[in-house]
Amino acid sequence: MGCHQHIASALHLSSELLKLSNEPREDCEHDGCLLLDGVARDCAWKIRQVALQWRADLTALNGIEEKKLTEVER
Repeated sequence: MGCHQHIASALHLSSELLKLSNEPREDCEHDGCLLLDGVARDCAWKIRQVALQWRADLTALNGIEEKKLTEVER
């Protein structure tokens, strides 16, 4: 799996965790359900933050590499 696919998968996982943690919990009898939702939400946001940062870094690195290749071709 390439870097871009890995990032896309992480962003998808983050989205699914957010959906899960935001589902209604009317029938939940224990505070543990709400605690688990909070943990899932925190993890989802952290995964999203890291994936987006890595995507930005990777884009910048690819830009630098492409610029170096262009300079070498001259």
